[in-house]
Amino acid sequence: MYALLILNFICPFVMVLVGWLLKKHPASDMDKSSGYNTPAARRSRERWDYAQKTAPDIFISLGKYAFLAEIIANLIFLIMRCDPLLSVAVGECIGIIFVIAGFFYTDSRIKGKFGDTGEL
Repeated sequence: MYALLILNFICPFVMVLVGWLLKKHPASDMDKSSGYNTPAARRSRERWDYAQKTAPDIFISLGKYAFLAEIIANLIFLIMRCDPLLSVAVGECIGIIFVIAGFFYTDSRIKGKFGDTGEL
């Protein structure tokens, strides 16, 4: 049953993988289905290019921190002999928080560099 704790590493793994893929194959067009694509990144071509350059590094580094957080959490869950399903739920919440933090941090870096004019 404790093998389910491996599920806690899905979000960190996907963050690192997506960051690596975005770094390896950056999106050059502002198509709605490619690259790091948020309203803050689509406001101008300069913002788009900056977002495609910075988002991969942010997601890779936050993914690594998420891996570390999940390892620590899983060790605590194992030592305390917590219910595996509760441990998976808490672990996935940790992963989702890191994913959301990646988007907020990247958008804040974009807004910090270019200012937030509020126009699209």
